[in-house]
Amino acid sequence: MPPEHERAIEQLRARYERDPNVLGLIVIGSVARGDAGARSDVDCVLVVTAEEWRRLEARSALSFRADDVMPGGHVGGGIVELVFLLDAADRGPEPTRYAFSSARIVFTRDERIAEVLTRIPVYQERERAEKMKSFVSQLPVHLSYLELGEYSGNAWLLAETAVELVLFGGRLILAHNRILFPNRKQFIRTLAAAAEKPDGIVDLAQDLMRAPSIARAKLFYDAVMGFRDWPVPTEGHWARFQLDRETNWRRGPTALGDS
Repeated sequence: MPPEHERAIEQLRARYERDPNVLGLIVIGSVARGDAGARSDVDCVLVVTAEEWRRLEARSALSFRADDVMPGGHVGGGIVELVFLLDAADRGPEPTRYAFSSARIVFTRDERIAEVLTRIPVYQERERAEKMKSFVSQLPVHLSYLELGEYSGNAWLLAETAVELVLFGGRLILAHNRILFPNRKQFIRTLAAAAEKPDGIVDLAQDLMRAPSIARAKLFYDAVMGFRDWPVPTEGHWARFQLDRETNWRRGPTALGDS
């Protein structure tokens, strides 16, 4: 770990360990994983008491910055209560789980924090089969829309469907390898590190996103679809797409981009 990061973390310990409202300090992200560079941010999570969390929530103050402990850098993160960590372990989405990979506890005054952190960054086998059916069902639909985008000269549709093809094709490969979907920043790097994947898939993905076209989309699509005999939903690809993307608002909150 770069010495400036270590010094910053020790200063955070000194600052928050004496605060009775703080139950623990956790370092996450690249610093915790051990792949941080000297210019990397120090990403942290402060775990506070339920009472303190409610007080901060009322002020919309559920994040903190402490850049003063690392001049020229960025230090800070989110403020949560223990229930957040418990919820993340029970039903957190994959990017939330990934965020706690190799999480480092700087200090804690609640023994439950250490235990729950072992359960968050775990691939959820019970979700895998249905997720893979959903991911694979996205591909033919987005390929069809991409073709429409090229034929009609719709630049937005062409670009958006190219990204969707890479996202869900990549997520299908990650699920095959039982690897958590990380986040936008780490996605391609995580896909490249997957042990089992189609030859050249990352280059095909990058080429498609840089210059979307039917020809490049079909190369990517064929590489993914031909890699394995993927599970198919009994209702078919288009019906599953409709359930996941068009009528899902009837079963829960609508994604912000579709709201």
